[in-house]
Amino acid sequence: MAADVVLINGNVLTMDPARPRAQAIAVWRGRILLVGDNDAVRDEAGPATRVIDLGGKTVLPGLNDNHCHPMGYGFALEAVEASPSVAAKLADILERFRQAASSAAPGAWLRGRGYDDTRLDVRRHPTRWDLDPVTGDHPAILTRTCGHMSVVNSKALQLAGITRDTPDPEGGRIVRDEHGEPTGLLQERAQELVRRLIPEPTVEDIKRALVAAGKQFLAMGITSVAEAGISKPEELRAYQELRREETLPVRTYLMMLIDDTLEPIERLGLRTGLGDEWLRIGPLKLLQDGSGGGRTALMSVPYPGEPDNYGIAVYSQEQLDEAFLRVARLGCQGAAHAIGDRAIEMILTAYERALAAYPQPDPRWRIEHCGLLRPDLLDRMQRLNVLAVPQPSFVYYLGDSYLRNFTEDQLALSYPCRAWLDRGIVAIGSSDTPVVPAHPWVNIRSAVTRLTQDGQRMGPEQGVSVDEALRMFTVNGAYGSFEERIKGSITPGKLADLIVIDRDPREVAPEELHAIRNELTMIDGKVVYEA
Repeated sequence: MAADVVLINGNVLTMDPARPRAQAIAVWRGRILLVGDNDAVRDEAGPATRVIDLGGKTVLPGLNDNHCHPMGYGFALEAVEASPSVAAKLADILERFRQAASSAAPGAWLRGRGYDDTRLDVRRHPTRWDLDPVTGDHPAILTRTCGHMSVVNSKALQLAGITRDTPDPEGGRIVRDEHGEPTGLLQERAQELVRRLIPEPTVEDIKRALVAAGKQFLAMGITSVAEAGISKPEELRAYQELRREETLPVRTYLMMLIDDTLEPIERLGLRTGLGDEWLRIGPLKLLQDGSGGGRTALMSVPYPGEPDNYGIAVYSQEQLDEAFLRVARLGCQGAAHAIGDRAIEMILTAYERALAAYPQPDPRWRIEHCGLLRPDLLDRMQRLNVLAVPQPSFVYYLGDSYLRNFTEDQLALSYPCRAWLDRGIVAIGSSDTPVVPAHPWVNIRSAVTRLTQDGQRMGPEQGVSVDEALRMFTVNGAYGSFEERIKGSITPGKLADLIVIDRDPREVAPEELHAIRNELTMIDGKVVYEA
């Protein structure tokens, strides 16, 4: 049997300790057939074999973004772009909304995404009074980069029936001015008071967004992702239809949100791992707090300058305990969004109680983000074998706001990759896009250097080596979805998901890692992107 594809004359970084480096790879029927030197691999070629001469370029396993929002990313590509890279001033954001309003159908919703109040020229959140003059009779919503709060205009408040007398919903906050009037800023679950009014996307809308996002992932060398929030039947159907049509762009691990109810999952008997190499059911997940940059992450001490602000707890300990007991009883993997140390503490308590009641032989329960730790929490994570799923690029994109929001001691254990790895805690790389860009080499650079956009170092002692950072986005990502036997390294028998980059990351100055460019992406041994 001849190989379908061989890649020769390469610098192959396999991420496999049994053979860390090689020159060439042979692929047969979507799997890696052989990894070795040029002569050995050439022997696998036949008359119909495609031969790719790498010319010394570097090959890695396809990268894995193990916590992101492909649907949200795809829809964000269609929304008003308000990120600091394109709209550094409030006036820039407002002009973009003005342009969107001028071409929108009468009464259509205007949606924007990506502003960061800490990087805006006005150093504050926009308000409804800012949005009103440029949005006309359109309801409008502008979501902060973190996704945990949004600013809406007066029309949207009116449609939602939000007035000065509207109480804060459980797990959310309606921000008000000194006179008690809503400013338009809605935090955490208060956003749902408005979001529920926005027309739901159709299955075809969702499929379009997933394909658009997938093309971006493939161009960056990302071949596997974890979708961090399936909550509606239409979303699951869209993924399933793309898989059936063989048009799903990247391999996807689906986190099933249980913030509203677990009952449908219990009734249907869905379990973690159901699916195939392209689409698989992942953990059952809920959100316990907000964001560090937005000062809604749940902390054990108040935020500097705000003695009454400890962040927002979405659930009580009793509610968490009950939810994760049910997850453990199902035999599923558990996951929770928790950024603040108090939120992480509550999640660990719930995990501990659930797994004591219903032990699992290999649980791999996860904490998504896992932002601000304490030594005792690290001890508990190690004891429970809980996986950490951080976004190292938060240090770059959001780190300057963290430096203002937290003390030096808190930042010393913020997204502490070094501490996790030293304790044997598996840390898994991800981006959380569209919260921040998915660019994997910015992410890897951040894990190594801990540099913020302004050039400060946030908790520098938590930096890791380039090899360790690469493992977070390859081997560890596969481990987080129970797929280490089929992907994550360039090993015979594993899926032929490969990328070719323009330089060896081990030979690049750490501060220049973000300049690495992806030149070719393969899934199942087929080229799906070429620069």
